[in-house]
Amino acid sequence: MSNIAVFGDISTNGIDGSSIWLQSICNVFASEGHNVSLILRDKPILSSITDGLDSKVMIINPWQQSYSEISSENTISPEELINLLTVINEVEVLDHIIMRAPRFLEELYRYTMKARSYDLINKVDAYFARLNIFSEDYDLSILSTVHFAINRLIVQTEQMRDYAEQLYPNLVGKVIVLNPMIPKTYDIENSKIANKIGHKSVIYAGKLDTNYLIEDYVDNAPLINILGFDVSLVGSKFNTVKSDKTFKSRVENKIESSDIEWIKILSREQTIEKVSEATFLVSIRAKHFDSDNEISTKLLESIASGTLPIINKNKVNISIVGEDYPLFANSFAELEFVVSQFSLTIENYKKVLRDVQKRVNKYTFKNIYNRQLKNFYEKNTVTIDPSFIVEKKKVLVASHDNKFLNQVLLGLKDNEEIEIRFDNWKTTSQHDQKLSEQLLDWADIILCEWAVGPAVFYSQNKQEHQKLLIRLHRFEITTEQPYKINAENVDSFIVVSDYIKDFCIKNYHWPEDKITVMPQFADTHHFERSKISGYKYNLGLLGCIPSLKRLDRSLDILEELRKIDKRYTLYIKSKMPWDVPFIWNKEEERAYYADQMKRIESSKWLKDAVVFDNYGNNVAVWFRKIGWILSTSDIEGCHTAVAEAMSSGSKAVIFDWPGAQDVYSLNEIFVSPIAAAQHINDNSEFVEYQLQQQKKYCFSKFDISKTLEFYNNFIVNNQLIKTDKKVDIVKSI
Repeated sequence: MSNIAVFGDISTNGIDGSSIWLQSICNVFASEGHNVSLILRDKPILSSITDGLDSKVMIINPWQQSYSEISSENTISPEELINLLTVINEVEVLDHIIMRAPRFLEELYRYTMKARSYDLINKVDAYFARLNIFSEDYDLSILSTVHFAINRLIVQTEQMRDYAEQLYPNLVGKVIVLNPMIPKTYDIENSKIANKIGHKSVIYAGKLDTNYLIEDYVDNAPLINILGFDVSLVGSKFNTVKSDKTFKSRVENKIESSDIEWIKILSREQTIEKVSEATFLVSIRAKHFDSDNEISTKLLESIASGTLPIINKNKVNISIVGEDYPLFANSFAELEFVVSQFSLTIENYKKVLRDVQKRVNKYTFKNIYNRQLKNFYEKNTVTIDPSFIVEKKKVLVASHDNKFLNQVLLGLKDNEEIEIRFDNWKTTSQHDQKLSEQLLDWADIILCEWAVGPAVFYSQNKQEHQKLLIRLHRFEITTEQPYKINAENVDSFIVVSDYIKDFCIKNYHWPEDKITVMPQFADTHHFERSKISGYKYNLGLLGCIPSLKRLDRSLDILEELRKIDKRYTLYIKSKMPWDVPFIWNKEEERAYYADQMKRIESSKWLKDAVVFDNYGNNVAVWFRKIGWILSTSDIEGCHTAVAEAMSSGSKAVIFDWPGAQDVYSLNEIFVSPIAAAQHINDNSEFVEYQLQQQKKYCFSKFDISKTLEFYNNFIVNNQLIKTDKKVDIVKSI
């Protein structure tokens, strides 16, 4: 497991959402076996946060450690933190540094630029609680400076991930959505619910903030008492605003002169226990929070502990408790009605609680880790036997275009037992002959991406001690190059479908036992994101050029659907034909697209129902609005966009291009746009269980880990020497 250092520009001497987050992030990693060190910002006075840490978390008190000297009296300075992290990294060899500390990150960046030492900042996974779209936003200004240097970005919501990835394309695939988390949910016995009903009470726990309507809560305490409820308040941290300088003293006086039970300081565990005793948690916030996508940790904790919350009816709360939750109140004026209308019986309370606990179970440490963190922080390994390896294996990658192999190459570079060099050809047939010959003499293992010129050259010149792997996609079978490959000198071929495999055996006489069918990989976890409202009626076409992509079929499907329901819309994310010279230079291509554009403008079913989105690598963001991905082509290799979309929770309509049924055996294959449209209309419900099965199918067949494992094993098997000793080599991160 990983060595992780955690630091927040947060005091652990008090309890609020930030310090609870700090505690949670340490505990969730420690509970999964990672080595976690929490570096304190402030000299410890109270232990309410640190007492709740997993026993395996190492607490580094800057004023009581031997790594470096700290001269600051109460709060560590950015310079001191950098010095401390530098020494810890040298001694412990950190894998990750999780920082929720923008101003400290800014100083680390300045240090990095000055010292030209990137080791620390390249390990930073930077957490930003909010990213505002306004240019004057402080956090955003820091991220705009450091985004290229940090390892990853951690944010709270899908909306923030979308925004960050569109703003900074280099972060695509490196943004983690980390929701608030809770240790677990608790089974509540009937006797405890009976006690809640027999001794009715409401509680507020958290910041004393005007935006959290704490003064309204205090002012409404007498009314709540009249309804038969005792009133409690846990918290002492006031958030004041300049426009209301008397807020703190005024609220304090009101609380102290009331019958409210005010408990100023409790640990997280004690607060959860106190909340669990109440009948209801009151968490009604100011109206402007309705547009906020932040999930309340207190809301999750309340439900987990067995207490039903009274909350605003807004989008984020509905996503947690459901549309039909009976305790929504948008203001304290609605409180009396909401409480009075709720059937306060053991049976009803338990039923409502059971329903919402089931919904929030996904926010437990275990589930958050498995869904949102595991794929970023765990190293998958393969067991090999490399005793007495004298030197690294020399791996040569030869290709005119590595765009479909880059993610695999990143994974291979993590294998410290290999050295990689590249023979980059200018075209599929043009190269530096002298350089290729030099690299041929150097290499132990040769990987040819595409079955074109490099594959021909190295298959004809490979030396006896070398191993050669060639991967064929699809376009190669439209050329003469594969015929020239000396299959006897090739150790392994990869092709993307059974159709292509059969074609190669029949036409090139490649030995069947040398061919492995492996579709082009997809980073399936990267696309697994929540959908936006209305997505079920959105069709998606990812790439509409050249004409063999059959945009006309997609338009046929849309026309048929809009005759039934005008909510259907087609979104096309693609380069346009006039942006690609080799397409636009062909008269038949120009004529085809001219016809499609005229059709869109003239058809009453299509006009205003086709949207051309900007081409770019923010595909995972785009999939969030797509309900149905269309694969209407005449020819495809394996059409990876379909696997990516299915991994995101979109359904697929796939036409009968050669090999389609073999690649997508889970799906129905179509020959008619009318039949495809009818299928979409008949299957308009998106059943969660079926979508989960679809995602599992995509992972098992297309996930990048499968391709990386194959390549790693191809290389590793060449390293094996007979011995009983074992060692783990990194396969993927």
